[in-house]
Amino acid sequence: MAGHKYARVRDHLLRRIRDLPVGGQLPAESVLCAEYEVSRITLRRAVDELVQDGHLVREHGRGTFVTHPRYHLKHRERFVNEVTGFYTQLARQGHTVTSEVLTQESTRAGTRLAALLDISPATPVVRLERLRRVNGVVHHLAESYVEEERFPDVLTTDFTAISLYAYLRAHHDLLLARNEIVVGLHLCDGREAGLLDVTEGAALLLATSRVFEPGGKPVIHGTSKFVPETAELSFDIVADVE
Repeated sequence: MAGHKYARVRDHLLRRIRDLPVGGQLPAESVLCAEYEVSRITLRRAVDELVQDGHLVREHGRGTFVTHPRYHLKHRERFVNEVTGFYTQLARQGHTVTSEVLTQESTRAGTRLAALLDISPATPVVRLERLRRVNGVVHHLAESYVEEERFPDVLTTDFTAISLYAYLRAHHDLLLARNEIVVGLHLCDGREAGLLDVTEGAALLLATSRVFEPGGKPVIHGTSKFVPETAELSFDIVADVE
């Protein structure tokens, strides 16, 4: 799939340019296309994302060059053809992401969550709540639910410096095939305001997601509450051209 090809090219290019000096020039598009055996569309998509993240800069008529990574006030979570978590995305951009685990408990699914995860309301689930920081600054409040019987170690694993998505891939061979996302506004309560250092009742960006494995079974339900002044959400919809 084109999405997977672009992601492999982007990740390899990122590793490659980290070994180049600022001002170093990338080979011509035609050379890179031949090297990676991809189309110009796929290559440009990979390079475009590295430009957006501040690792590369294009100079008209001259080429593409390595630049200093930008450390924006706003850290963007991008939703694309691959399913990754916030931790992985920001780490790729050169940021330090840490999580303060606020809640890690077993609880009964209940009617609403049972419908979202396609399980019985009486099924035990693990609730994982984390306060995420980027470069030491509070960024958002994340809450995730997984089925406890299937992923019992999520109840005891230290998620201070690791991604839940990456952990499930590595320790449970879980393939994450699709992320269904709904974005809206949420007025924060007193507890959330204290954690995110905003005024009670302030409007937050709320991203609600369900992550599915191949075959269509939902395996993770989560919410992320972002402060609009320091975060933005980006959706990248690309046709499958290869």
